Amino acid sequence: MIFAKKIMGNSKSALAQMKERDQVRTNTNIHEQIFVNAGLLLPNQGLIPQDVYQEFDNVTVERMRSDDGDTFLNDLLPLTRSVNIGKLVHKFRQASDAGNAQTSMTGQIGVNMDQVEYTYDGSLIPIHDTGFGRNFREFNAQSSEGFDALIDDQRESVATLRAHIADSFLDGSVDKQGNSIVVDGISWDGIRGDSRVAQIQLGAAGVNFDFTDTTKTGAEVRAAFIQVRDVLWIDNNCGQDATYYVSREVMSNFERRYSTSFDSKTIQEELESMQGVAAIKSTSKLSGNQLMAFPLDANKIRPVSGMGINTVAMPRPVYNSNYNFVVWGAVGWEVRTDFAGNTCASYSSVF
Repeated sequence: MIFAKKIMGNSKSALAQMKERDQVRTNTNIHEQIFVNAGLLLPNQGLIPQDVYQEFDNVTVERMRSDDGDTFLNDLLPLTRSVNIGKLVHKFRQASDAGNAQTSMTGQIGVNMDQVEYTYDGSLIPIHDTGFGRNFREFNAQSSEGFDALIDDQRESVATLRAHIADSFLDGSVDKQGNSIVVDGISWDGIRGDSRVAQIQLGAAGVNFDFTDTTKTGAEVRAAFIQVRDVLWIDNNCGQDATYYVSREVMSNFERRYSTSFDSKTIQEELESMQGVAAIKSTSKLSGNQLMAFPLDANKIRPVSGMGINTVAMPRPVYNSNYNFVVWGAVGWEVRTDFAGNTCASYSSVF
């Protein structure tokens, strides 16, 4: 999802994406050279210096790795799979079990042959973008000031795009009209509503528990949390310990002591000691009585990137056109279920 040295060295697809980005930047400067060669006004000698692009790239990595309260995005970044920008959907197979094992003393009873069956699923990889721009005369004036204001524009644009990408994880890939984007029958409806995610009802029709309620005892919180955990750990046979992300209101409640009768651990520490629980973290992207959970395992959940987040200049059609820049990337979300439909991701709320 970002262009970092470690990623470039381990992924041919990520390296190809970076080369495409650099070619776009070079082509824009070649186009800009037309105005320079024509001897037009000084403000049109607006080649984008390499050190400006370098600063854009540094800012992008810095902002994408920063913690804006969402928490889960930083945890998912290292799991990213890079693919070719031409892939609108990244498809994968779900294999059934195979083999009919048996026991005998001679091994002469004949072997029952079998083979796996397959179903297919995939990850939608939409493009996310935003932009910023400066008047063509103002741009030239900034060249004497190190383009500081332009870099500030880019920093805030990356922050906006980062928040948008985090929202797409929660609420799905939707177009401007709010409609779910569908390609080849594949869509992503977000952790809060996708069929690949176990949706757990915390209202009266389900667990019937409010994890923000400070009047509940530690034992009551633990009993309700076990019901939530068991949806993945038992019902879906998820073998990996899941990280649970909760709202700040829930986390505040979990900071209470588990018991007032003795010097106990906090409720959070008590819950983190349970089987199937890797950690409990808070996120500002959830509110009230909301929790979500998944293991930090690329075989179960990961971002899929068709183009890392980057900034490029748009070609200017005429000499007095403004200088416009696009911050963009192609990022989708892959939540894998097995052949039987079991999942390792859950979302809990009052529906």
